[in-house]
Amino acid sequence: MKKVVLSLLSIITFLCLISCGSKPAAEEPKPEAPKVEEKVEEIEEASEEIPVVKDLTDLIHQIEDARKAAVEAGAEEKAPEQLKQADDLFASLKESGLENGADTIIARYKLLADYIKAKDAKDEIDENDYASYAQSNYDRGCDNLKVVEEAFADSSVINSTITDAAADAYSQFNTVLSVAYKKLAKEERAAAYEAKKKADSVKAGVAQKERYNTAADDFKNGDSLYAMQSPKKAIEKYISAKDEFNALYEEVYEKRVAAQAAIDAAKKRVEEAEQFAEEADAEAPITEPVEGIEDEDAVLLEEDEYEDPKEAEADIAEDIDDVEIEETEEAE
Repeated sequence: MKKVVLSLLSIITFLCLISCGSKPAAEEPKPEAPKVEEKVEEIEEASEEIPVVKDLTDLIHQIEDARKAAVEAGAEEKAPEQLKQADDLFASLKESGLENGADTIIARYKLLADYIKAKDAKDEIDENDYASYAQSNYDRGCDNLKVVEEAFADSSVINSTITDAAADAYSQFNTVLSVAYKKLAKEERAAAYEAKKKADSVKAGVAQKERYNTAADDFKNGDSLYAMQSPKKAIEKYISAKDEFNALYEEVYEKRVAAQAAIDAAKKRVEEAEQFAEEADAEAPITEPVEGIEDEDAVLLEEDEYEDPKEAEADIAEDIDDVEIEETEEAE
């Protein structure tokens, strides 16, 4: 009996030991709060990936400005079909969204403006036979213009090659005109300078001071315009100055000739009178003062002070390269 009790005690003790030695059940880990810094970084990175939407109002203004430039160049009269195509594209993009097509429509309107200006420049060159002044530029402009016109003719897709060709055509033709007008401006300036020299030779600056100064101002404005890369406008000023200087020369010269003729006639009459007086004095000398006859040394007229003609001449350099330009309001 004692053995049975001991055995039961042993079993109970063993079970207690096992119960005390076992580990408690593992608890589920509590979720950690997300770090704020990491979330901020994720938001910043995500914001960088979102495309920036352009202001539609600004885009429309840019497109309208481009269209206005094309119309001012003459698109309505000279390229109505191409203008309509661009307008139709603009209308369709308004419905589908301008954000992705604004650059395209702006390029189309710019293409029209450049094309028309290139055509006008070429017509001006052809009408005046200016091509020889810069033949290589003219030929290149014609080649580029052909590329654009062929694209318009077969309804090709308008890409950067076509728009670049139109811009370059205008640039090349503009170069031809610039070279031509600069050469012509120099020729007209030389002619105006010769006219000025003729006007100075008859003292036109004294005889017709106001008109002379007007001609001189036109000459100087021409120099200013030439220096500001406006040789075509400079030509107009040089021609105006040349014509006025020549007119002054002719008018003053004729008056001087007439005046000289009158002086010569007066001198002849004086000489005849002196000869007659000598003959009369020899026959019947005057011994007493006679009313109306002045003494030989009498001063009949007071001396006048005249303006130095050289000071009335405009100071204008003979060569345009020696000119120091002073900008005037008209030249600007």
